[in-house]
Amino acid sequence: MSFTRLGRPATLALAITLASTVLSSCGSASPGVAAEVGNDTITTGEVDELAADVCTLQEALPEGTANQPQTTSGLVARDGALQSLILRSIGEQMAADYGFSADRGYQDQVHQTRLQFGGVDEAKVEAALPAYTSIAYFVNIMRQIGESTGATGDQALTAGIKKAQSWQSDHPITTNPMFGSFSIGDQEIESERDDLAFPVSKSAKDAESGSADYFASLPESQRCG
Repeated sequence: MSFTRLGRPATLALAITLASTVLSSCGSASPGVAAEVGNDTITTGEVDELAADVCTLQEALPEGTANQPQTTSGLVARDGALQSLILRSIGEQMAADYGFSADRGYQDQVHQTRLQFGGVDEAKVEAALPAYTSIAYFVNIMRQIGESTGATGDQALTAGIKKAQSWQSDHPITTNPMFGSFSIGDQEIESERDDLAFPVSKSAKDAESGSADYFASLPESQRCG
């Protein structure tokens, strides 16, 4: 099981990555569909496009800067892209239900994320930006929803996440078997794959653990960053 924390603002602009595995089975989305989220359908094409944009941005990052290039696998990049799109979809649907929109706090975080990629081609940054700001967007909307209940501070975010958990109970999220499952925990986004095999060789174990050496050894066509 892999977790993405929902708390501290300092972590919100980071890319979402999930543990890499080779074979998995979860969900039952239709062919060509990566996930069904409430009234929204996320296609595998959308996931592939965002994952490719993230990889392109990683490849464009210069060495020795605050944002070091991160080499990973295409599988991990696609899982991260889907998680970003699911979070954004939940946030947008709940924002519409409650009559909210992202406020200045979110816009400031988006601006800070752009600044972190200063010096990189602007078009590449904008294309990949949804993957780096989806948690910030989700948290911003959940905090506003929580505040509407009378809660304040961290309790507002907690209350909002409780609402999101209830929303997911009423709108089950179905993912394609090629991706991990998705669940909103109290403080984390939980993703789990039901493996059909366990690692035996060193290369298989490196793949499962997310070894940097393993990612660097992948063929360019399977590598991200």
